[in-house]
Amino acid sequence: MENISRSILVVDDDQGILDSFEVLLGDRYDLVIADNGYDALRIIETTPPGLVFLDIKMPGLDGIDVLKRLRKDQKKVEVVIITATHREETEKEAKSLGAIDFLMKPLNIIEVERIASQVLS
Repeated sequence: MENISRSILVVDDDQGILDSFEVLLGDRYDLVIADNGYDALRIIETTPPGLVFLDIKMPGLDGIDVLKRLRKDQKKVEVVIITATHREETEKEAKSLGAIDFLMKPLNIIEVERIASQVLS
């Protein structure tokens, strides 16, 4: 059986969200941070993480576009969408592209920890 990476990639253009993940999960997992979709794709290509928390709304390449490119390239990485604005059609699209969950900001700490534990255990 293939080893699952214990790393988590967090992709968000909000430094406060990135800092929150560092405080919340940084002592238990190897966190990799990206503040845009292009950097996220480069990181996934070179060192695929076990889990990605991916913001939807970012300048340049948004979260849905990142997810589409991952699926087009047949990258097998677990993705959780995070967003400040809920739109049902966006959630449906993300899930149809294989997102395993869809979390609203402000993030529920218990949900973030549960997902990380389930995916990376």
